[in-house]
Amino acid sequence: MLSKPVLIAIIILALLGVLDTSYSIYQHYNTSGDAACNINATVNCDVVNQSVYSEMSGVPVAGIGLAGYLFFIAVCSLMLSGRYLGGWTLPLLLTAALFAFVYSLALTYIEFFILKAVCPMCVISMTLVTTITLLAYADAVKSSRSRSGGLRPRAA
Repeated sequence: MLSKPVLIAIIILALLGVLDTSYSIYQHYNTSGDAACNINATVNCDVVNQSVYSEMSGVPVAGIGLAGYLFFIAVCSLMLSGRYLGGWTLPLLLTAALFAFVYSLALTYIEFFILKAVCPMCVISMTLVTTITLLAYADAVKSSRSRSGGLRPRAA
């Protein structure tokens, strides 16, 4: 299981993600071009958020991110309350974190190399997802090692 401080940290990071993606969803539907994160032609949320890559099957990518952050909050809250869904909670959280990380990497690739633009809100989200993933995996490995007695030297 993950430690209480890590679960709380993931919840806080996910709450920041909710704020980030909520603003991105708002800007996705706001076509006025006045996003606070529009700095110039290259550092521009609207270039990314209004592109053909900003939706999947009609759903804004930021909406998918919002759902992911809410999922992290829900699962970590369950774990904090002592409910583990029959042993599936941690694998579910780790799988979701890895999926979110890989998905964010793909979106970052599209952003930088296809659209040739940088969306500061997207970079924030990528940073949050990366941090959540690293925290979850590092703490899961640490917890696993402490349960198994740590690394043992090999017999000669």
